[in-house]
Amino acid sequence: MEDESWDVLESEVVLEHPFLGVTMQTVRLPDGRVLPAWPIVRTRDYVNVAVVNERGQFLIMEGYKHGLGRSSWQVPGGYLEEGEDPLAAAKRELLEETGYSSAKWRHLGTFIKDANRRVATGHYFLALDARKTASIDNRDLESYSLRWAGRDEVQAALGDGRIAIVSYAVNLSLALLATQPLGHRTE
Repeated sequence: MEDESWDVLESEVVLEHPFLGVTMQTVRLPDGRVLPAWPIVRTRDYVNVAVVNERGQFLIMEGYKHGLGRSSWQVPGGYLEEGEDPLAAAKRELLEETGYSSAKWRHLGTFIKDANRRVATGHYFLALDARKTASIDNRDLESYSLRWAGRDEVQAALGDGRIAIVSYAVNLSLALLATQPLGHRTE
């Protein structure tokens, strides 16, 4: 396969904010065409954590998200601090937002949010056998409630709109696959 990368001819930052940046690039495609205004959007990289207790139930956070404009099921997570390891961030966010911790962690994947504009890198984790170990120390703007849900309820919520944000849907879907009983797995 020939080189399919795009050559960046010019790059100008047009918006810089602590949570969002936009750079306009002039790029040359492999076939020679030049695109004069290709936006690259940057937000901070983040972690999401699907949390499962010893009974196989999933910890659900339910609350309002302003980008969605309504309440939705969520999982713990947040932005990485400068230079922070994704697993360390996942452990920190889980403890801060829920008061739970886990000794059993599994990395479920790292993905770019938008293939054409980049946006952010999401790191998805699974915390198994989670136990309450501390009080909630959440300084987020949003409020939420915590509850446990079984596998069937989480699967139903993925299809009926209760889970309405793609990063949470991805994390819970990957966690459902990772925790699927051996007799139910397809090879």
